[in-house]
Amino acid sequence: MDLEKESGMLTLIFADDTVQYRDRILPTGSIACMALNIPGKALEELLPLCQRIAAVNTMLHTGTADKIAMKSACLAAHDLLKLIARYEPFTFFSNPKLDQRLDQVFSVEAFKKIQAYNRAVQIGQVDEEAGKRFGPTRDLLGLAPALSNYYEAITMLQKHIGPFADKLDGKDVPRTKEAYLTQFSQSFPENFRIGDGTDSWMSMANVSLQYTAGVNGKNGQKHMKKQMHFLTFGGMLRADFFEGLSVGHAPKRCAICGRWFLTTDARHTKYCSDLCPTDPLGRKCRVIGNMQGRAARELAADHPLNAPYNRRMNTINQCLSRGTISRELADAMKKLAKDKKQRAKADLAYAKGAYQREMEQDALKAEAQKLQG
Repeated sequence: MDLEKESGMLTLIFADDTVQYRDRILPTGSIACMALNIPGKALEELLPLCQRIAAVNTMLHTGTADKIAMKSACLAAHDLLKLIARYEPFTFFSNPKLDQRLDQVFSVEAFKKIQAYNRAVQIGQVDEEAGKRFGPTRDLLGLAPALSNYYEAITMLQKHIGPFADKLDGKDVPRTKEAYLTQFSQSFPENFRIGDGTDSWMSMANVSLQYTAGVNGKNGQKHMKKQMHFLTFGGMLRADFFEGLSVGHAPKRCAICGRWFLTTDARHTKYCSDLCPTDPLGRKCRVIGNMQGRAARELAADHPLNAPYNRRMNTINQCLSRGTISRELADAMKKLAKDKKQRAKADLAYAKGAYQREMEQDALKAEAQKLQG
Protein backbone atom coordinates (compact mmCIF):
# COMPACT_ATOMS: atom_id res chain seq x y z
CA MET A 1 0.00 0.00 0.00
CA ASP A 2 1.37 3.41 -1.04
CA LEU A 3 0.46 5.51 1.99
CA GLU A 4 0.41 8.87 0.21
CA LYS A 5 -1.62 7.48 -2.70
CA GLU A 6 -3.92 5.52 -0.41
CA SER A 7 -4.64 8.45 1.89
CA GLY A 8 -5.06 10.99 -0.93
CA MET A 9 -4.03 13.51 1.68
CA LEU A 10 -2.73 16.13 -0.75
CA THR A 11 -5.09 15.69 -3.70
CA LEU A 12 -8.25 17.66 -4.49
CA ILE A 13 -10.61 17.22 -7.44
CA PHE A 14 -12.62 20.31 -8.37
CA ALA A 15 -15.74 20.04 -10.53
CA ASP A 16 -18.37 22.77 -10.99
CA ASP A 17 -18.97 24.00 -7.43
CA THR A 18 -17.77 20.90 -5.56
CA VAL A 19 -14.47 19.54 -4.31
CA GLN A 20 -13.63 15.89 -3.75
CA TYR A 21 -11.21 15.10 -0.94
CA ARG A 22 -10.56 11.39 -0.82
CA ASP A 23 -14.04 9.80 -0.92
CA ARG A 24 -16.00 12.88 0.18
CA ILE A 25 -17.63 15.32 -2.23
CA LEU A 26 -18.36 18.68 -0.60
CA PRO A 27 -19.11 22.26 -1.64
CA THR A 28 -15.88 23.90 -2.78
CA GLY A 29 -14.26 25.76 0.09
CA SER A 30 -15.34 23.21 2.73
CA ILE A 31 -11.85 21.77 3.27
CA ALA A 32 -10.24 25.13 4.07
CA CYS A 33 -13.24 26.18 6.16
CA MET A 34 -12.85 23.08 8.35
CA ALA A 35 -9.12 23.73 8.78
CA LEU A 36 -9.85 27.25 10.05
CA ASN A 37 -11.54 25.62 13.06
CA ILE A 38 -8.54 23.62 14.28
CA PRO A 39 -7.91 25.14 17.74
CA GLY A 40 -4.68 26.92 18.59
CA LYS A 41 -4.07 24.67 21.59
CA ALA A 42 -4.00 21.64 19.31
CA LEU A 43 -1.57 23.37 16.98
CA GLU A 44 0.78 24.03 19.90
CA GLU A 45 0.88 20.28 20.51
CA LEU A 46 1.71 19.68 16.85
CA LEU A 47 4.67 22.04 16.61
CA PRO A 48 7.32 19.93 18.40
CA LEU A 49 6.18 16.84 16.48
CA CYS A 50 6.56 18.63 13.15
CA GLN A 51 10.02 19.81 14.20
CA ARG A 52 11.11 16.24 14.92
CA ILE A 53 9.85 15.09 11.52
CA ALA A 54 11.69 18.00 9.91
CA ALA A 55 14.95 16.28 10.88
CA VAL A 56 14.25 13.82 8.07
CA ASN A 57 14.24 16.70 5.59
CA THR A 58 17.77 17.52 6.70
CA MET A 59 18.76 13.90 6.09
CA LEU A 60 17.27 14.06 2.60
CA HIS A 61 19.42 17.09 1.82
CA THR A 62 22.64 15.67 3.27
CA GLY A 63 22.08 12.12 2.04
CA THR A 64 23.04 10.72 5.45
CA ALA A 65 20.64 8.74 7.63
CA ASP A 66 20.60 9.13 11.41
CA LYS A 67 19.01 6.07 12.99
CA ILE A 68 18.12 7.82 16.25
CA ALA A 69 16.64 10.88 14.53
CA MET A 70 14.69 8.64 12.13
CA LYS A 71 13.21 6.67 15.04
CA SER A 72 12.26 9.93 16.75
CA ALA A 73 10.63 11.17 13.54
CA CYS A 74 8.70 7.91 13.21
CA LEU A 75 7.31 8.18 16.74
CA ALA A 76 6.45 11.84 16.10
CA ALA A 77 4.62 10.89 12.90
CA HIS A 78 2.51 8.36 14.81
CA ASP A 79 1.56 11.00 17.40
CA LEU A 80 1.01 13.66 14.75
CA LEU A 81 -1.48 11.60 12.79
CA LYS A 82 -3.40 10.75 15.96
CA LEU A 83 -3.71 14.45 16.81
CA ILE A 84 -4.58 15.50 13.27
CA ALA A 85 -7.27 12.82 13.08
CA ARG A 86 -9.26 14.58 15.82
CA TYR A 87 -10.25 17.38 13.48
CA GLU A 88 -11.99 17.68 10.15
CA PRO A 89 -11.10 17.39 7.33
CA PHE A 90 -8.29 15.05 8.44
CA THR A 91 -10.22 12.44 10.43
CA PHE A 92 -9.28 9.81 7.84
CA PHE A 93 -5.82 9.70 9.42
CA SER A 94 -7.34 7.53 12.13
CA ASN A 95 -7.14 4.59 9.69
CA PRO A 96 -5.04 1.89 11.45
CA LYS A 97 -3.48 0.86 8.13
CA LEU A 98 -1.99 4.31 7.68
CA ASP A 99 -0.60 4.26 11.20
CA GLN A 100 0.96 0.83 10.70
CA ARG A 101 2.55 1.92 7.44
CA LEU A 102 4.56 4.67 9.15
CA ASP A 103 7.04 2.19 10.65
CA GLN A 104 8.05 1.13 7.14
CA VAL A 105 8.12 4.67 5.77
CA PHE A 106 10.12 6.43 8.48
CA SER A 107 12.93 3.91 8.51
CA VAL A 108 16.60 3.77 7.59
CA GLU A 109 15.76 0.94 5.19
CA ALA A 110 13.42 3.18 3.18
CA PHE A 111 16.01 5.99 3.26
CA LYS A 112 18.77 3.77 1.85
CA LYS A 113 16.70 3.06 -1.28
CA ILE A 114 16.34 6.73 -2.27
CA GLN A 115 19.16 6.74 -4.80
CA ALA A 116 17.96 3.51 -6.42
CA TYR A 117 14.41 4.89 -6.55
CA ASN A 118 15.58 8.15 -8.15
CA ARG A 119 17.52 6.22 -10.80
CA ALA A 120 14.45 4.11 -11.55
CA VAL A 121 12.39 7.28 -11.97
CA GLN A 122 14.95 8.89 -14.26
CA ILE A 123 15.02 5.93 -16.65
CA GLY A 124 11.27 5.37 -16.43
CA GLN A 125 11.40 1.98 -14.75
CA VAL A 126 8.95 2.55 -11.89
CA ASP A 127 6.53 -0.21 -12.87
CA GLU A 128 4.09 -1.94 -10.54
CA GLU A 129 6.77 -4.26 -9.18
CA ALA A 130 9.16 -1.36 -8.57
CA GLY A 131 6.30 0.57 -6.98
CA LYS A 132 5.93 -2.15 -4.38
CA ARG A 133 9.66 -2.31 -3.78
CA PHE A 134 10.07 1.44 -3.48
CA GLY A 135 6.68 2.21 -1.89
CA PRO A 136 8.00 3.17 1.58
CA THR A 137 10.79 5.22 -0.01
CA ARG A 138 8.37 7.11 -2.24
CA ASP A 139 6.14 7.77 0.78
CA LEU A 140 9.10 9.01 2.80
CA LEU A 141 10.04 11.53 0.10
CA GLY A 142 6.47 12.87 0.07
CA LEU A 143 5.39 12.55 3.68
CA ALA A 144 8.40 13.95 5.50
CA PRO A 145 8.15 17.42 3.88
CA ALA A 146 4.34 17.44 4.01
CA LEU A 147 3.94 16.39 7.65
CA SER A 148 6.78 18.57 8.90
CA ASN A 149 5.01 21.53 7.22
CA TYR A 150 1.60 20.78 8.75
CA TYR A 151 1.85 23.19 11.71
CA GLU A 152 3.04 26.05 9.51
CA ALA A 153 0.40 25.30 6.86
CA ILE A 154 -2.52 25.53 9.29
CA THR A 155 -1.18 28.49 11.27
CA MET A 156 -0.45 30.48 8.11
CA LEU A 157 -3.92 29.69 6.78
CA GLN A 158 -5.51 30.94 9.99
CA LYS A 159 -3.21 33.95 10.19
CA HIS A 160 -3.87 35.21 6.66
CA ILE A 161 -7.15 33.67 5.55
CA GLY A 162 -8.84 34.08 8.95
CA PRO A 163 -8.83 37.92 8.93
CA PHE A 164 -9.87 37.93 5.27
CA ALA A 165 -12.76 35.59 6.09
CA ASP A 166 -13.78 38.01 8.87
CA LYS A 167 -14.03 40.75 6.25
CA LEU A 168 -16.23 38.53 4.09
CA ASP A 169 -18.41 37.93 7.14
CA GLY A 170 -18.86 41.65 7.73
CA LYS A 171 -22.32 42.86 8.73
CA ASP A 172 -22.86 44.85 5.55
CA VAL A 173 -21.21 42.42 3.11
CA PRO A 174 -23.77 40.52 0.97
CA ARG A 175 -23.28 36.75 0.81
CA THR A 176 -22.74 36.81 -2.96
CA LYS A 177 -19.91 35.95 -5.32
CA GLU A 178 -19.74 39.56 -6.54
CA ALA A 179 -19.36 40.91 -3.01
CA TYR A 180 -16.68 38.35 -2.16
CA LEU A 181 -14.64 39.17 -5.25
CA THR A 182 -14.98 42.89 -4.58
CA GLN A 183 -13.54 42.30 -1.12
CA PHE A 184 -10.83 40.13 -2.64
CA SER A 185 -9.83 42.93 -5.02
CA GLN A 186 -9.56 45.33 -2.11
CA SER A 187 -7.46 42.94 -0.03
CA PHE A 188 -5.31 41.71 -2.94
CA PRO A 189 -5.00 44.53 -5.50
CA GLU A 190 -4.14 43.88 -9.13
CA ASN A 191 -0.51 44.96 -8.70
CA PHE A 192 -0.03 42.14 -6.18
CA ARG A 193 2.32 39.59 -7.76
CA ILE A 194 3.20 36.06 -6.76
CA GLY A 195 6.92 35.78 -6.16
CA ASP A 196 7.69 39.31 -4.97
CA GLY A 197 8.98 38.04 -1.64
CA THR A 198 5.95 39.00 0.45
CA ASP A 199 3.50 36.32 -0.60
CA SER A 200 5.01 32.99 0.40
CA TRP A 201 1.79 32.10 2.17
CA MET A 202 -0.13 32.38 -1.14
CA SER A 203 2.38 30.67 -3.38
CA MET A 204 1.47 27.20 -4.60
CA ALA A 205 4.59 26.00 -6.38
CA ASN A 206 5.07 22.48 -7.69
CA VAL A 207 1.37 21.69 -8.10
CA SER A 208 0.48 18.85 -10.45
CA LEU A 209 -2.66 19.58 -12.46
CA GLN A 210 -4.66 17.23 -14.64
CA TYR A 211 -8.01 17.75 -16.38
CA THR A 212 -10.43 14.85 -16.84
CA ALA A 213 -14.05 14.47 -17.89
CA GLY A 214 -16.53 13.00 -15.46
CA VAL A 215 -20.19 12.68 -14.63
CA ASN A 216 -21.89 15.10 -12.28
CA GLY A 217 -23.46 13.15 -9.43
CA LYS A 218 -26.25 15.73 -9.10
CA ASN A 219 -27.65 15.71 -12.64
CA GLY A 220 -25.77 12.93 -14.44
CA GLN A 221 -24.33 15.41 -16.95
CA LYS A 222 -20.74 15.33 -18.20
CA HIS A 223 -18.45 17.97 -16.74
CA MET A 224 -14.76 18.82 -16.50
CA LYS A 225 -12.79 17.81 -13.44
CA LYS A 226 -9.63 19.54 -12.32
CA GLN A 227 -7.44 17.20 -10.30
CA MET A 228 -4.72 18.96 -8.34
CA HIS A 229 -1.98 17.24 -6.35
CA PHE A 230 -0.04 19.42 -3.90
CA LEU A 231 3.25 19.06 -2.10
CA THR A 232 2.05 20.93 1.00
CA PHE A 233 -1.14 21.20 3.02
CA GLY A 234 -0.85 24.98 2.82
CA GLY A 235 -1.11 25.04 -0.95
CA MET A 236 -4.01 22.59 -0.92
CA LEU A 237 -6.05 24.54 1.63
CA ARG A 238 -5.48 27.91 -0.04
CA ALA A 239 -6.51 26.51 -3.41
CA ASP A 240 -9.74 25.15 -1.95
CA PHE A 241 -10.52 28.45 -0.22
CA PHE A 242 -10.08 30.60 -3.33
CA GLU A 243 -11.74 28.08 -5.66
CA GLY A 244 -14.72 28.21 -3.32
CA LEU A 245 -14.69 31.99 -3.36
CA SER A 246 -14.77 31.99 -7.15
CA VAL A 247 -18.12 30.15 -7.15
CA GLY A 248 -19.70 32.17 -4.33
CA HIS A 249 -18.83 30.00 -1.32
CA ALA A 250 -17.33 31.61 1.79
CA PRO A 251 -16.84 30.91 5.50
CA LYS A 252 -19.07 32.44 8.16
CA ARG A 253 -18.76 32.38 11.94
CA CYS A 254 -21.55 30.67 13.82
CA ALA A 255 -23.27 33.10 16.19
CA ILE A 256 -23.64 30.32 18.79
CA CYS A 257 -20.35 28.39 18.91
CA GLY A 258 -18.03 30.78 17.05
CA ARG A 259 -16.78 28.15 14.63
CA TRP A 260 -16.53 28.68 10.89
CA PHE A 261 -19.03 27.06 8.54
CA LEU A 262 -19.47 27.43 4.79
CA THR A 263 -22.33 29.28 3.10
CA THR A 264 -23.13 28.56 -0.53
CA ASP A 265 -25.89 31.07 -1.27
CA ALA A 266 -26.96 34.64 -0.50
CA ARG A 267 -28.94 33.82 2.63
CA HIS A 268 -27.56 35.36 5.84
CA THR A 269 -27.51 32.11 7.79
CA LYS A 270 -26.37 32.80 11.34
CA TYR A 271 -25.86 29.34 12.76
CA CYS A 272 -23.98 26.18 11.78
CA SER A 273 -25.63 22.76 11.74
CA ASP A 274 -23.05 21.10 14.01
CA LEU A 275 -23.58 20.08 17.62
CA CYS A 276 -22.93 22.94 20.03
CA PRO A 277 -19.87 21.90 22.11
CA THR A 278 -21.08 23.80 25.20
CA ASP A 279 -24.75 22.76 25.17
CA PRO A 280 -25.50 20.25 27.98
CA LEU A 281 -28.43 18.86 26.00
CA GLY A 282 -26.27 18.09 22.95
CA ARG A 283 -28.34 20.23 20.58
CA LYS A 284 -27.22 21.67 17.26
CA CYS A 285 -26.35 25.35 17.05
CA ARG A 286 -29.06 25.91 14.44
CA VAL A 287 -31.69 24.48 16.82
CA ILE A 288 -30.47 26.67 19.69
CA GLY A 289 -30.35 29.72 17.44
CA ASN A 290 -33.88 29.18 16.18
CA MET A 291 -35.14 28.83 19.75
CA GLN A 292 -33.38 32.02 20.78
CA GLY A 293 -34.78 33.82 17.79
CA ARG A 294 -38.27 32.61 18.56
CA ALA A 295 -37.94 33.67 22.19
CA ALA A 296 -36.80 37.13 21.12
CA ARG A 297 -39.72 37.45 18.73
CA GLU A 298 -42.15 36.39 21.44
CA LEU A 299 -40.81 39.07 23.76
CA ALA A 300 -41.26 41.75 21.12
CA ALA A 301 -44.14 44.13 21.82
CA ASP A 302 -45.53 43.72 18.31
CA HIS A 303 -45.59 39.92 18.38
CA PRO A 304 -48.98 38.66 17.02
CA LEU A 305 -49.72 36.63 20.16
CA ASN A 306 -49.34 39.70 22.38
CA ALA A 307 -52.00 41.77 20.64
CA PRO A 308 -55.13 39.83 21.78
CA TYR A 309 -53.62 39.38 25.23
CA ASN A 310 -52.94 43.12 25.64
CA ARG A 311 -56.44 44.00 24.40
CA ARG A 312 -57.99 41.63 26.90
CA MET A 313 -55.92 43.00 29.80
CA ASN A 314 -57.08 46.53 28.93
CA THR A 315 -60.72 45.44 28.73
CA ILE A 316 -60.58 43.60 32.07
CA ASN A 317 -59.00 46.64 33.78
CA GLN A 318 -61.69 48.92 32.32
CA CYS A 319 -64.48 46.63 33.53
CA LEU A 320 -62.86 46.43 36.95
CA SER A 321 -62.62 50.22 37.25
CA ARG A 322 -66.29 50.60 36.21
CA GLY A 323 -67.34 48.01 38.74
CA THR A 324 -68.96 45.68 36.19
CA ILE A 325 -66.85 42.69 37.34
CA SER A 326 -65.48 41.72 40.75
CA ARG A 327 -61.80 41.73 41.71
CA GLU A 328 -61.90 37.93 42.05
CA LEU A 329 -63.33 37.47 38.54
CA ALA A 330 -60.85 39.96 37.07
CA ASP A 331 -57.91 38.09 38.61
CA ALA A 332 -59.27 34.77 37.33
CA MET A 333 -59.67 36.19 33.79
CA LYS A 334 -56.15 37.64 33.82
CA LYS A 335 -54.60 34.36 34.92
CA LEU A 336 -56.60 32.48 32.30
CA ALA A 337 -55.53 34.92 29.57
CA LYS A 338 -51.87 34.60 30.57
CA ASP A 339 -52.05 30.78 30.51
CA LYS A 340 -53.62 30.87 27.06
CA LYS A 341 -50.87 33.12 25.70
CA GLN A 342 -48.18 30.78 27.06
CA ARG A 343 -49.96 27.82 25.52
CA ALA A 344 -50.16 29.62 22.17
CA LYS A 345 -46.39 30.20 22.22
CA ALA A 346 -45.77 26.50 22.72
CA ASP A 347 -48.54 25.17 20.45
CA LEU A 348 -48.58 26.54 16.91
CA ALA A 349 -51.86 24.80 16.02
CA TYR A 350 -53.58 26.36 19.03
CA ALA A 351 -52.10 29.79 18.21
CA LYS A 352 -53.49 29.63 14.70
CA GLY A 353 -56.83 28.19 15.78
CA ALA A 354 -58.73 28.52 19.07
CA TYR A 355 -56.45 31.11 20.72
CA GLN A 356 -58.05 34.18 19.16
CA ARG A 357 -61.57 32.88 19.80
CA GLU A 358 -60.97 31.95 23.44
CA MET A 359 -59.39 35.34 24.14
CA GLU A 360 -62.61 37.19 23.29
CA GLN A 361 -64.07 39.03 26.32
CA ASP A 362 -67.29 37.06 26.60
CA ALA A 363 -65.62 33.67 26.04
CA LEU A 364 -62.88 34.38 28.55
CA LYS A 365 -65.38 35.69 31.16
CA ALA A 366 -67.62 32.62 30.74
CA GLU A 367 -64.70 30.24 31.12
CA ALA A 368 -63.39 32.07 34.21
CA GLN A 369 -66.85 31.99 35.85
CA LYS A 370 -67.11 28.28 35.12
CA LEU A 371 -63.74 27.64 36.76
CA GLN A 372 -64.85 29.66 39.81
CA GLY A 373 -67.86 27.37 40.13
